[in-house]
Amino acid sequence: MRMRTKSITLEEINENIIGLKREMDEIKGFLEEDRLDLSAEVKSRIEESRKRPISEFKTQEEIEKKFL
Repeated sequence: MRMRTKSITLEEINENIIGLKREMDEIKGFLEEDRLDLSAEVKSRIEESRKRPISEFKTQEEIEKKFL
């Protein structure tokens, strides 16, 4: 079976490469955020939150009623 090839211009290739570069920069930004150190206060609040029973948390419906 013979496949048809689509012609593509250098400008289209360049636009695709620029788009990929933007996406890679965004991904790198997410990865760099993961390396940030949390303050002691934030770590403490996370620990406190993890100790609370799930029943104390608000449901999605309760949040939506309050804010929507």
